[in-house]
Amino acid sequence: MLNPVYNGQGIDMFMAGDSEKAKSVAKQLALDCGFGCCIDFGKSDKVELLEKFALSWINLAIMQGHSRDMAFKVVRR
Repeated sequence: MLNPVYNGQGIDMFMAGDSEKAKSVAKQLALDCGFGCCIDFGKSDKVELLEKFALSWINLAIMQGHSRDMAFKVVRR
């Protein structure tokens, strides 16, 4: 997260929670830090999905040796 720009493109940040005000602040902070997009997964009942998503990154980056220089980006058609 130190540098959220990969090959000239801002990677995505993901969030979830019940406070729309807090999510608005989090989104703006992510964009100000250079993330390309901040994707809202929904209310706090979706936080567990993001925790599993983080564990997936840990598995790929550390356990499988892909290094920490990887990130997620949602690609749309």
